[in-house]
Amino acid sequence: MERETHSSEPQHITITEYKSGQWGLKPDVASAEASVSFEYNGRDHSLWAWPDMLEDLVAGHALLDLGGGYRKTSVMIQANGIYTVTTGDHLPNNLEPGKLHGAEIMEGMRTFMGKEGLWNGTGCFHRAGVFDAASKTVVHRTEDIGRHNCVDRLAGWASRTETPLSGLVLMISARMTSSLCAKAIRAGFKFIVSRSAVTSAALNMAQEHDITLIGFARDNENRFSVFHDLETPRVLT
Repeated sequence: MERETHSSEPQHITITEYKSGQWGLKPDVASAEASVSFEYNGRDHSLWAWPDMLEDLVAGHALLDLGGGYRKTSVMIQANGIYTVTTGDHLPNNLEPGKLHGAEIMEGMRTFMGKEGLWNGTGCFHRAGVFDAASKTVVHRTEDIGRHNCVDRLAGWASRTETPLSGLVLMISARMTSSLCAKAIRAGFKFIVSRSAVTSAALNMAQEHDITLIGFARDNENRFSVFHDLETPRVLT
């Protein structure tokens, strides 16, 4: 069977825009989105995503949403374009993420958000990344139209490279809701920095699981809000 393929390039379109009391036609782009199918534990699954670098996405989704845990993964693609995810041995994932001063958090977020990415030109993408408190570097960054997909992609990358996410800081552009916070906790994160808002349910989860949770980390405004930290804090003043 011929493999189904999807272009990851944005679609160039013409839209009708209303602006400042005037109507007009203007060129625009629509971000690519496609259904991605994969098999895991003998069952078929699918999700919608930006159709590129999909091996990490389907692996991470199997690990975080389908009960895979933190394991080594193997991803194969069949002739019909369907991915098959196989999990292996458990991987260690119980490191400490380290401590950061306020200025270091701001500089990390500035680096994380500053690099040009898929958002530029489309305005449609979320991004997530992992920051190493020891080296003060963004180790890896992912982008997708779905905020959950971004974390799935991080988990797939971490499994492929055998990188414990517990020892890194999660930086993310999206709001931290209960569902996203729960996924980050399943991935092993203990230190989360969001550029956006934090919900009450996410805050409750952070308190229950001793997660350092920061919201509204706006590098352009040089500010962030600590919603929860430990008694022996990871955020240093």
